[in-house]
Order: sequence, then structure tokens, then C-alpha cells
Amino acid sequence: VDLAKLNDDELVELQSHRNDWYVRHARRLLQERSLTQDMADVARQLRTMYARETDVPRKLRALWALQSIGRLDAEFLLQQLSHESESIRAWGVRLLCEEPPPRAVLAHLATMATDDPSPYVRLHLASMLQRLPAADRWSIAQGLLTHADDAEDDNLPLMIWYGVEPLVHADLGRFLALAGTSRIPLVSQFCARRAAEMPRNGAGLELVVQQLGGATAPIQAALVAGLLAGLEGQRSVVRPAPWSDVYTKLQQSTDAALRESALQLALVFDDPAALESLRSQAVDATLAAPLRNRAIAALVAKQARGFSTTLLALVRDPAACRAALRGLAEFDDPQTVDVILEIYPELDAAARQDALQTLTARVPWGLRLMDAVDARRVPRADVTAYSARQLASLGDARLTARLEHVWGKLRTTPAEKQRLLADYKKRLTPASIQAADRSHGRAVFHKVCANCHRFFDAGGAIGPNITGSQRTNLDYLLETILDPSAAVSRDFQMHIVETSGGRVISGLIVNETDAAVTMQTANERVVVPKDEIEARTLSPVSMMPEGMLQNLSVDEVRALFAYLMGPGQAPLPTDEAAAPAKSGR
Repeated sequence: VDLAKLNDDELVELQSHRNDWYVRHARRLLQERSLTQDMADVARQLRTMYARETDVPRKLRALWALQSIGRLDAEFLLQQLSHESESIRAWGVRLLCEEPPPRAVLAHLATMATDDPSPYVRLHLASMLQRLPAADRWSIAQGLLTHADDAEDDNLPLMIWYGVEPLVHADLGRFLALAGTSRIPLVSQFCARRAAEMPRNGAGLELVVQQLGGATAPIQAALVAGLLAGLEGQRSVVRPAPWSDVYTKLQQSTDAALRESALQLALVFDDPAALESLRSQAVDATLAAPLRNRAIAALVAKQARGFSTTLLALVRDPAACRAALRGLAEFDDPQTVDVILEIYPELDAAARQDALQTLTARVPWGLRLMDAVDARRVPRADVTAYSARQLASLGDARLTARLEHVWGKLRTTPAEKQRLLADYKKRLTPASIQAADRSHGRAVFHKVCANCHRFFDAGGAIGPNITGSQRTNLDYLLETILDPSAAVSRDFQMHIVETSGGRVISGLIVNETDAAVTMQTANERVVVPKDEIEARTLSPVSMMPEGMLQNLSVDEVRALFAYLMGPGQAPLPTDEAAAPAKSGR
């Protein structure tokens, strides 16, 4: 059928057709004709169709057609906001806000935001917030934030937040009042974070703390979490005036997680009681390990005076060993190397990598580490290619020379890469890969790759997820592993940051604010205040270093490739699956 030859009445009738193609094109033709002719009769027919139809999709077709020919008015759409169908009400909201709505419509939308029982309608209201001038958003946002049932919705909290966020510049006090009275914790958390991140944030911090005093427990937890996120990287912040009274109230909460978060926030606010409390938690062997480790991390982030002495003692505590080893990298304590090398033989594999990452953070420590490797106090195989790259990034000629003498070269020439590629291809024949033990390959992957890469249901998220890559292509896998810097995505370029305290950190930039840079290294997430950054460079090479295969035996390499190229997840080796989880030492 040539729809263009149909008259207006026939095009209107097609709005009831069961084929959506006819419906859409008939509506398009009606819209085109409305530009050059009077559509009063068409509008009457469409209104009649809308009134008589009981099928909601067909009613919506009539509504859309009326909109397309410009024959919908605010009065008619306002009436539809009381319709029994949530779809009709939602489209009424959407069409009313195609243009800036009049004051009467805004008042009705604000009432709907509070009273409408449908999350679908509330989602449309939240979506329309971004179309409204800032001054017209307040009452609608306030109504939407009263629905505690929407807190777990996948979309509503974020859509409300996108509409609310610009209001921080319109009226900070009113913006944070929304956060305090909200029943959707995620929005409250984001509001507090936004206020804390602002330059000259003293007024905002004081207002958030005021809201903390009268909020419900879930909102208190959200506000504290938001403040901690917004102040991340700031070691010390002027304490807001109402904090002392509010902190006393928070410490009386029955929510242990809220009390702990409030304690960490008090540390940022230089509350001396918080400092002593966290020091006590860090050394209290009767407390759960996660609680102690969070206390250690908070004190390290604060760079609490004299805490390195405590860390040097805690490396001998199995529950706190790894957190203490990572924390020592922040403190230039002359005893660090001696203590770590003394306990090194007793550490498990994960803790050894934490120890090595700390020892590669400073030039003097790196030199001592190379001496220890040369003297076989530290096995050469324990020093991964990533640790070697970290040592090279310290930029010390003497250390680089020692590294090449003790460990080997970091970079191979193109000719050497081609030779290695050919050599591995000879060893990795289809038959040898087929015969390899994929379970053993999974154990090798866990040892050398899983810290950064996710594969099926295991591994980290520092590097790309390799489950869906060209992993059945042997040439692709070999070239990627042997020459990872040949093609580096911007998302995975390595940054090197040198701090005023003498520490050098190599990793990915995962977040950056006006106050701090957050880096993901091979073993931890490090927040570096910007005022402590002495130098910052972008490395042209991938965070994944060369030489990942050089410390593996031929059987281990074959098993690894068999695992990577296989069709599905392999079971863990029986001895690993049955073995109990190890402690830090």
C-alpha cells in the first residue's frame, strides 16, 4: 500500500492497525500534512479514538498522533495524569514537559512525585527533572526522595541524582536539606560527597554535619560515606563546629559499620580521641582482622605520627601482616628493609608480593632488595616483571644497572621478541597444548596473571577482562604477552608518581579530583594528595610488563596457554582446592 495516497481519515484509522510499521508511517504522514493544512477534523477523530479505546497501547498511539500534529494542550494532558494506567500517566508527564510547563502543571507534578504509587511514573518524573529550570526542580525532587521503596531500584536513585546535582550551586543549604530528609541513601551519599569535594568546602561540611544529627540511621550511614568519599586524599580537614556533639551521637549507634565509618571521619577531622581509638583497634588482637586492617589503612592514610613503629611490629602479626606491609611504603623508616627481609622467608606468596612492592617504592630500599636477591635471601623468581618495572621507574642509574645484573633486562629488542615468539611457537604445538593440564594452568594463571586480569569467574579488574578476547589465537596471545606495549589502550597506560616523601608509585589512574589522585597498583589502591606530588609522568608502555613468561618452566607455560585457550573454566588443582586459606604469613 502506498500510504501517501491515503486520505487523512484512512491514516487515522491506521493508528489502530496491528502492524507497527503502518502505525508509525501513518503518524509521520499526518505530522507532515499538519505543516500545510488544518488538522481540526483529524484531531477530533483522534480524540474520539483515544476516548473509545480501552487498549492502552492503542490509546497511546492516539495520544502520540495528537502530539505529532500539535493538537495536545496542557489542560487535556493534566486530565491524563489521573488515569488508571501508569503508562498513560507516565506519558502525560513526558509530553507535558516537552516545553517548559506552566506553574499549575509544576504543582501537579510535585504532588504526583509524592503520591503516585507507580515507580514507572516516578522514573518519568525523575527523567524530566533535567529538562526543568533549577528553580522548578526542588519540590518534585523532594517528593521523589520520600519513597524508600525506590532505594533499591536500578535506575531511580541515579535519575533523581542527575536532576538534583546542579542544585548544589543554586542553594547549598536547601540542597543538603534534601540529603538529610531523603529516604534514598544513595542520593544522600552523593549529595554529601558533592559538598565535600567543593573548593572551600567548610560551609558545606558544616551543613552536612548538621543534617547528620537529625537523620535516620540509613541516611546517617550514607552521609558519612559520602563525606569520606569526598574528603578522600585529604589528610587533615578543619573540624566543623557541630561535629563533637554529632560524633558523640554517632558513637552511640547500634550500627557497628556506622560507628566505624564515623571514627574514620573523625580522624580526618583531627579528633584526638579518634586517633587513639584507631591506634587501639590496630593492635588489638582480639578484634576481627577486617576491622583491624581498616584501622591500619585509615592511620596510614592519615600518616599518623610514629605509626611506622607500630607497623614494623604488626608485620609479625598474621592477621595484620599484609596491611602493615603495604602501609610501610608510606613511611620512610630506616628499619623497614631490615624487618621485612628478616621475616620474608616466613611470608606466604601474597604477603611476599606486598613486601616486594614496598621494597621497590624507594631507591635505597630497591638497592637493598637487589643485594638480597643477589645473596639469595630473596628468591629471584619472586621478583615479578611488574616489581622489576617498578624498580626501573625509580629512575636511578645505579639501581637500574643492579637490576639488569641481578634480574635481567626489562625490554627486549624487536629481533629478540621475534626470536622468542618463534621459540615459544615451536614449544606450543597444538598437540602439546592439548596434552597440558588445564587445572595446573589455572594455578599458574592465579600466580602470574589473576592479580590484574579476570578470566571467567576469577581474577582482578586492573587490566582487561580476557574471557572474551582472541584467546584461541595462539599468535595473538603470544604477541600480547611477549610485547604488551605494542598497542596500549589509554585506559591501561601506566602513570608514575613521585611523592614529596620520596615514594614512587606506578599504576593506573582510576580517579582524580581537585584534591587527590587515586592509583591502582598491582597490589593496592593508593590515594595520593595532589599537594604531595613532586612529579607525575605518563609512561608510553603498558602497565603489563614484559618478561611474564621468563620465570616459568616449559610445562607451566604450556599449562597456562592450555588454560587460556580452553573453552571453559578449569577446576582448581585438587591440592589447592582442599588447602585451607593462608594467613598473611
